[in-house]
Amino acid sequence: MGKLDNYTEEEWHVVASIPQLVGATMASAGFSGIVGSGKELFVTVRSMMGAKETYASNPLITAIIPDPEAAKEAMSDASEQRKQFVNRIKEAQVNSKEGLANLVLEDCKKALSIVKEKEPETVVNDYKTWVLNIAETVANTAKEGGFLGFGGEQFSENEQKLFAELKQVFQ
Repeated sequence: MGKLDNYTEEEWHVVASIPQLVGATMASAGFSGIVGSGKELFVTVRSMMGAKETYASNPLITAIIPDPEAAKEAMSDASEQRKQFVNRIKEAQVNSKEGLANLVLEDCKKALSIVKEKEPETVVNDYKTWVLNIAETVANTAKEGGFLGFGGEQFSENEQKLFAELKQVFQ
């Protein structure tokens, strides 16, 4: 992952962390069990990496996606993002899924504002589409509820609510 020069460190952290945060928050919106939650987190990473081809001409997205050949740097960046977000969760005294979702939605608004200020409309639109696609893909990965894989919903009510809120932010 490489920072674009026209962003401050703080701005870049907000903008670059959104895809992972949205995927993780969507995964936590419902309860898919250990296996289902693992699948959802894996899909977040796969959706991010898949964007390398889909958005190859988008400099913002290609800068956000970790470079597989620079694994050590990517792990360091991810660790730093995680540490900063955990500190924000503690500062905001988040102690529920809803609180986490609200914090991430705030970050989405902030990220979108930053990107709109610094990037052309096509780059902004790709970023919005990419983040929403990650959220939708994660929500459709594993069933919520049910028993031993039977029954349950593919796109739970909580996931639908979060997705609707994300769509509203990224209009």
